[in-house]
Amino acid sequence: MKKLETPLCIIHYSERLEPLAESTVSLLNQKIPEFQSFFAISTNEKIVVNYFDTLEEFREFIYSLRGEKHSLPQYATGTYDNEMVNAYIEPKSQLKRLYTASHELFHIFYMKYILKNDYSKRIVWYDEGMAQFMSGEKDKFTLDTFKDFYLRVKDNTKVIPNLNDLTHGNAFVNEEYNGYDLSYLSIKYLSEQFTKEQFRDFMADFSNIKKIGNDILPKMFLYYDETFEHPIMKK
Repeated sequence: MKKLETPLCIIHYSERLEPLAESTVSLLNQKIPEFQSFFAISTNEKIVVNYFDTLEEFREFIYSLRGEKHSLPQYATGTYDNEMVNAYIEPKSQLKRLYTASHELFHIFYMKYILKNDYSKRIVWYDEGMAQFMSGEKDKFTLDTFKDFYLRVKDNTKVIPNLNDLTHGNAFVNEEYNGYDLSYLSIKYLSEQFTKEQFRDFMADFSNIKKIGNDILPKMFLYYDETFEHPIMKK
């Protein structure tokens, strides 16, 4: 593994992933201060990123950290074990995974500074939605491309679940819905309903997150249907 180090981060990477490693440095130089401001923290601790160019190496590394060999979902290509960003990256399309680092970094900060490393407090839909929203991975959307994304998600949602019931595995991504997409849309919807202060304070209001999670999806669909003047989604 090769290594890049800056005052803010350390990137360990397979040699074929050097373009991604260099781009990750630029991204984290922007996102780490942004996250520190959002979480109202100050720390000199460096963020560690581990990029693997084979799925086998990635899975072996994670299981070596966990001390078992069964907990990773089949679709998993990124984790935040041991407060590190860990990811398998396909070299041929590596720059498409640029935001993996900032996505997992949000999870790290949320677990450490809000959940206080108590995994039992984690509400999966909220954490996954926020990681997508805050990472910058969806910032590419224009109004038109967001509308296309929304309508595609809506068409692919055959069943509207209770977000609070979603856990990682088949309950999160399946043929009836995609929990990542629904979680992101829910967080984006909340960002348009709350003030900046309310949006920030909401992340530590666990009871309210659960309360809102019970019925946020019908409200979100109605809101964006009206926004885009599209027929209301039927249950």
